[in-house]
Amino acid sequence: MKRFLETAAIIKGVSAMVFAGQVIVYALAGAFFGLPGIPFAFIWQALALASITGILQFVAFSDAVFKRMKYALRLVVFVLPLYAALAGFAAAFGWFPFSVGAWLLFTLIFLFVCGVLTVTVEMYARITGKKYTDRLNEYIGRAS
Repeated sequence: MKRFLETAAIIKGVSAMVFAGQVIVYALAGAFFGLPGIPFAFIWQALALASITGILQFVAFSDAVFKRMKYALRLVVFVLPLYAALAGFAAAFGWFPFSVGAWLLFTLIFLFVCGVLTVTVEMYARITGKKYTDRLNEYIGRAS
């Protein structure tokens, strides 16, 4: 039960951040394009997608499901189902017209956002890793 609650807390945290991000982006885009507000149906769609994203993030990037998997493969395990879910929601709820240009733009934006987030997370991990390595070396130097 403890493990279940810990897993649920991780998924809930990621899902909450994703949901907040979706609502903020929609609100900013809506203000830019002169939309009157956020439709109630979008709130439920965003909540469902945020939950899916949280689960996918946990599955792909924790060691709970895949042990010793390379990061590049973890990205594939995360990005492909996420794209499928987004595309499914876009088609089911009519987010944009069914045209080659619209789907191409959707795919390019998705890949761009994934790339930016991947680079950002990688930079954060390197900076944090260097900071802790420096602290460890300082501790080892004092202990000697």
